[in-house]
Amino acid sequence: MARGVKKSLQEKIAQKKELIEALSTRIKKERDELDELLEMQKMEELNELRIVLQKSGLEINDIIQMAQMQAAQ
Repeated sequence: MARGVKKSLQEKIAQKKELIEALSTRIKKERDELDELLEMQKMEELNELRIVLQKSGLEINDIIQMAQMQAAQ
C-alpha cells in the first residue's frame, strides 16, 4: 500500500512554523477577548457597588474610611 510522497524536512519545518503562527494569532485573539470580558466584569461590579452605595445613603469617603479602618484591624 503506497503511503504517498514523503515530505522534506524543510516542508515539515515550514508547516510547523505556520501552525505555530496560527496558534499564536489564536492565543492573542483569545487573550484580547478575555481582557474584554474581564473589563466588562469589572464594570458590572463597579455598577453593583454604585447601586449599593446609593441605596445606603453613604458617601464614598465614608466607605473609604470604613475600609481603611477595617484594613487597619
